[in-house]
Amino acid sequence: MLSDNVLISSFIFFISCGLLWVIITRIQSSNLSPRIKRVLSYLGFAMIFAIIVLIFNHHSENYLAIYS
Repeated sequence: MLSDNVLISSFIFFISCGLLWVIITRIQSSNLSPRIKRVLSYLGFAMIFAIIVLIFNHHSENYLAIYS
């Protein structure tokens, strides 16, 4: 059975990292206070971490569904 979940998940990961880079670049060049910039950057990294956890959860569920 062909499954391209890894390709789709890696595409989602790279797109989200690219979006995070663009957003953080714009945040750092804005006139916001340094504390707000730092909090927004941490929230962006937390979202990337959540995406990674969801991708690994999806892969493990898919693997268990196929090979159990």
